[in-house]
Amino acid sequence: MVNLDTQTLLSSLQAVREQVWKYEALIDSDTVRDIEDYEELLYMYKEALNVLSGHYQTALDEGEDLPSLQEVLAPGKGHKPADISKI
Repeated sequence: MVNLDTQTLLSSLQAVREQVWKYEALIDSDTVRDIEDYEELLYMYKEALNVLSGHYQTALDEGEDLPSLQEVLAPGKGHKPADISKI
């Protein structure tokens, strides 16, 4: 297992989660060409999210003082889908 400090793990998990949301919004928007490229990127980010989630859960199981995985992955108050017009 990769040895990441908990803050790096937490911020990486949140950053990858945001990328998943961004690519999901792009694919759903019907504004992109070559949708297969975006689907491939989304797949890769989802795989990374699964790996990071597993490491995060392990840290929780080992007693690290972190928010629950559900809290980290859930949209926060006021979360808005990615603004794809700026991409």
